[in-house]
Amino acid sequence: MRFRKELLELSPCEHGGKAGEIADRLGIEGGSLIDFSVSLNPYVPLDVAGAIRRACDTIFAYPDNRYVRFRESAARFVGVDGDDIVPGNGSTEIIRLFAEAVIENGDIVAIPSPTFGEYEQQCRLFGAGIRHVRFSDIASGEYGRLEGCKAAFLCNPNNPDGLLLPRNEVERVVRYCRDNGIMVVVDEAFIDLADPAQSVVQLVESYDNLLVMRSLTKCFAIPGLRLGFGVAGRDAAHILNMARLTWNLDSIAVEAGIYLMDNAGSCLEASRDFIKMEREWLASRIGEIGGLRALPSSVNYFLVDVSGTGMTSGEFAEKMMRERIIVRNCSSFPLMDGQYIRVAVRNHEENMRLIDALSRVAGAGR
Repeated sequence: MRFRKELLELSPCEHGGKAGEIADRLGIEGGSLIDFSVSLNPYVPLDVAGAIRRACDTIFAYPDNRYVRFRESAARFVGVDGDDIVPGNGSTEIIRLFAEAVIENGDIVAIPSPTFGEYEQQCRLFGAGIRHVRFSDIASGEYGRLEGCKAAFLCNPNNPDGLLLPRNEVERVVRYCRDNGIMVVVDEAFIDLADPAQSVVQLVESYDNLLVMRSLTKCFAIPGLRLGFGVAGRDAAHILNMARLTWNLDSIAVEAGIYLMDNAGSCLEASRDFIKMEREWLASRIGEIGGLRALPSSVNYFLVDVSGTGMTSGEFAEKMMRERIIVRNCSSFPLMDGQYIRVAVRNHEENMRLIDALSRVAGAGR
């Protein structure tokens, strides 16, 4: 079997969420691990189980591929028109769909670094060359390295550092790219857990070069259902809906998503308050541990500089596993240099266990 050269040159994209794999390697039960490598909402006072049970009766028929009810619910959730919504099997599918619909062999795609690895992975699949630019340059308004690119990605809040750009600064990037013939994908997977007022989702009808991605996985903590959506101007959304896989959302995920979006109400506001409180507590306690430094963040995860312990991030993460705590080793992110781990904000009891484990591992390293 002969595969395309682009596929042969790729390696799997690194992610967190490997509790099962790590448990097998350590020879322990997966339930004894606490996974701080995945960044999900730790406070969701909504019970989706009832919606899932009701949806079970729908699995004997094909979903309606138009996904009208889901698109209308998503449109209400973010404040746009239903015709602007592109249903996705998680935001990763939207990244793939964009790359498949837009990228041609030899195109250059700009990716601010460090950031989520799937942007590069999916664009390389379709023959793109990648131009890494510093996220800090984009944040400070230095757009020169975007020139000549077919497309650019921007994660806001950014993963892995949690930096949130204000709405007007993101719009400035989008406007610059429009004036220079560059498509922009703004990934807002975590914005509901940071500050949704900074979203640019309602600008899609004003900028025909803009695609915004939203994830229900993160804000409602449902990673097993794989659910998200893209938002674009009506014409662009129509094309993307024509190109996406037929029946890409299953009936159970659709009903769960509709229930969660329609009933979010004050839930997400309460989640943001909880996350802010726990994040500040965690960062303060980490600051008291010799050799560790927590970096500022706007969302439910943040970076920790472990270089003061004399260990690399990989070594530190490995020792944390022995404490039955999983953290994200960030050495796979460009520009991270084996210096940082990423930790999620979880509930208070789990966060206290994290602090205890960090203290033991950091103390052993000095």
